[in-house]
Amino acid sequence: MASPPATFSFVGTVPWGRNRAEYTAFFDLYSVPEQARVLDVGAGPSSFAAEMASLGRDVVAVDPLYRDNALTIAERIAETRGQIMDGLARHADRFLWDVYRDPAHLEEVRLSAMSLFLEDLAGSRQGRYVAAALPKLPFADDSFDLVLISHLLFLYSGGLDQAFHQAAVTEALRLSREVRIFPLIDINGLPSPHLQPVRAAANRMGASAETRIVPYHFQRGADRMLVLRRN
Repeated sequence: MASPPATFSFVGTVPWGRNRAEYTAFFDLYSVPEQARVLDVGAGPSSFAAEMASLGRDVVAVDPLYRDNALTIAERIAETRGQIMDGLARHADRFLWDVYRDPAHLEEVRLSAMSLFLEDLAGSRQGRYVAAALPKLPFADDSFDLVLISHLLFLYSGGLDQAFHQAAVTEALRLSREVRIFPLIDINGLPSPHLQPVRAAANRMGASAETRIVPYHFQRGADRMLVLRRN
């Protein structure tokens, strides 16, 4: 009997950040108005909010990670860095190495993003970072023009069940008329069993659910986002 494919083994979500260029590509943000107020859910140690603030854009990042200070978060990143990079090296064939030359180049990009995040978090951040977690967020209805959920829903399908996914989407649609989620496969590159139930739940709420190809493809099969819009 053939052995099952090897899997990435993480306990819970891991702190691993991405930058503005990556967000722009995997959420197809090129045509989003400059004045749009954006909520980055499950943002972790990404530099998106910091970089957008430097451009005068309004982005709020939310993650339970922000309950800790910058030093403690830096220690958590250091603790998981080796595990993440070892997994990437062992499963390099699951990724397309064109945007990033190799695992070492990817690590360089990620560490640069997380360094910028830590600097911004430790400084004067003007409410950009809110410590909270789905499925309940501390914002009023329709507080944002766009909600982004990056590398959380669907990616961690093994640890976050269908009920959580549906509650998370309900909450996101409470906060904005448009929600974008990326990627749509799990951490091992398999189709998420929660995608169709989430689409159905959004439809029951009177929202449309569209799968859209994006100009970003690193993890094989992860070249689509889900766009939910309230009517």
